[in-house]
Amino acid sequence: MGALPAPVVFRLPKDGSSRKEYEDAVAWNRSHRRFAVADGASASAFARLWAQLLVRGYVRGQLSGSNLEADLAPLQARWSEDVEQRDLPWYAAEQARRGAFAALAGMTLDPDGRWRALAVGDCCIFHLRGDALLSAMPLSQPDAFDNQPLLLGSRAMANRQLRCAGAIVEAQGEWLPGDTFLLMSDALAAMFLRADADLGTLSFERTATGFQRWVCELRAKRALRNDDVSLLWLTLPPDAPA
Repeated sequence: MGALPAPVVFRLPKDGSSRKEYEDAVAWNRSHRRFAVADGASASAFARLWAQLLVRGYVRGQLSGSNLEADLAPLQARWSEDVEQRDLPWYAAEQARRGAFAALAGMTLDPDGRWRALAVGDCCIFHLRGDALLSAMPLSQPDAFDNQPLLLGSRAMANRQLRCAGAIVEAQGEWLPGDTFLLMSDALAAMFLRADADLGTLSFERTATGFQRWVCELRAKRALRNDDVSLLWLTLPPDAPA
């Protein structure tokens, strides 16, 4: 299975926050064709760390939908080990006791011409062919986003109800050379769906500066909620190897 070109990735913290306060995470593994975006919940403890562990775990092939609760255990142990080494004030220690939470969306391109995806929460994956949207998951309508999505927790107890609540979403489909996949954190995904998933909506200069300017304009017009934004853009070349 041949490697693909690297995806184009754009990230920006919420307005008024520094890059160190950015709590999304993006990762990819070109040789294994795995890509992931996560969005750490700001109200939880060390959400940035948890989001980073989730995307890295996915692209290393450590997370599966069928066994997700058990697969998370090594990542949860790593999160706990890191946090417990820190000298925290009592209120931060109490928050850490409850754990961190994050949304995750991960996609794998298989060599047989199929793609597989796993998502929990409100990070989204969009599959387009030309201008046509073929698939959107786990959410496909802009009014499906709310302020209380079910998220993956860094404490095992927090994930006990995810499966029975239908929060662990898996999908699959067929990919062709030339297809486009977009992985987005929730604020950007909601805006994209409000625009009927029109690829032309993403009309910014494909540079970090161009993305920042475009996002700031959308925020100023209140067309985009002020939140961390992440976009992984993968366009398969016409000769993409199977």
